[in-house]
Amino acid sequence: MRETARETSPGLEVRDLHAYYGPSHILQGCSLSVSRGCVAVLGRNGMGKTTLLRSIMGLTPPRSGSVCWHGREISGSRPHRIARMGIGYVPQGRRLFPSLSVAEHLTLTYRSTKGGAGEWTPERVFALFPELDRRRSVSGTKLSGGEQQMLAIGRALVTNPTLLLLDEPSEGLAPVAIERVIEVCRQLREANIGILLVEQNLHVAAAFAERIYILLGGVTVHQSDAAEFLQDADLRRKYLGV
Repeated sequence: MRETARETSPGLEVRDLHAYYGPSHILQGCSLSVSRGCVAVLGRNGMGKTTLLRSIMGLTPPRSGSVCWHGREISGSRPHRIARMGIGYVPQGRRLFPSLSVAEHLTLTYRSTKGGAGEWTPERVFALFPELDRRRSVSGTKLSGGEQQMLAIGRALVTNPTLLLLDEPSEGLAPVAIERVIEVCRQLREANIGILLVEQNLHVAAAFAERIYILLGGVTVHQSDAAEFLQDADLRRKYLGV
C-alpha cells in the first residue's frame, strides 16, 4: 500500500547533511529544499552530488543531519520505503538489467496508486517515449544511450512519484538525445512532478531548472534563482569554471 504524507507540509528538505564512504567525509553540511518545479544541484566532479541523492534515497545513509519529506523525517528509512512515499530515483549510469526487456523493466517496477487517468502505467510511459514502444522486447542494455536514459526515467515514473531524483541524465549522450531528455523533463514539470536534478552540464540545468544550488566539497555554498545564476558570469566561473 502506498505511503502518503501530509500534503500541507513542505516538500523535500535537507538540512546540514553529513555522509561518509568509510573514513571519507563526502557530504559536510549540505542543505537544500524542493517545494515544486525543478531544482538543480551543480558542481564539479567529486563535490558530493551523487552522494546527496543516494543519501536522500537511503542508499548511503547519512551519518548526521536531516532529510524530511512533507514534514516527516525519512533519513534512516530503507530505500524501498522511501520510494513508496513518492520519491523516484534515476541513478547515474542508468543501472539497467541485461536480462530484462524494455517491457519487463516497466512491468516489474510498476506500482499502481489507483490514481485514474493521472497514473503512470507502462502504457503511459510508452506513449511518452515512442522510441521505447517500438523496442518493447529488446534487452534494456541493448538500447542506445538515449533510449537507455528514457527507460531509466520510465522505470522511475511507473513507481508513480511526486518527486523525481535525476542523477546526471545527460551523461554520455549525443546532443540530440540530450535535447530529448530536456523535452521530457519539461513535460514532467508541467505534469506537476517535482524534479531534483544533479548535473554538470549547465545547458541542461538552464533549460528547465528554476532554482540552482552549488555544492563545493560536500557543502552547499550558493543558492539562487536559475536565471540569476546564469546571468552572473563571475559566479559561473568561480564554481563551475564556465
